[in-house]
Amino acid sequence: MHATAASKMIDAFHASHVEERQEVEMWLETNGDCAVALEAVWSEGEHHRGHARAAMERLVALADRHGVMLSLVPKPLALKGDGVDRAAPDGAALEAFYERLGFERSGGEFEGSPVLVRAPRKVD
Repeated sequence: MHATAASKMIDAFHASHVEERQEVEMWLETNGDCAVALEAVWSEGEHHRGHARAAMERLVALADRHGVMLSLVPKPLALKGDGVDRAAPDGAALEAFYERLGFERSGGEFEGSPVLVRAPRKVD
């Protein structure tokens, strides 16, 4: 099996150790040679401290460098309720967060939530 742009980008992301430094876990899956799906993001630290943003900015920069499209569904991992972090962002807040990073609605949906995509930008 040959290394694709998508698999090289994922390897570079994990090699950067940004997840450990920012207390964030990201589940990434190749989707063809030049696309990566962000399956889940989990922030171990307190919310609104910039941990997820720092990790996402690193991911976006690597996607641009490797020419990889990113896709995701801005959906909370669990419904809010007893025993669940009530400070966790809801779907609308997650969508706004990803839009600030350059993601746009693709027109598709998954389980009632919009699919967001981000095409790679040119790197100078």
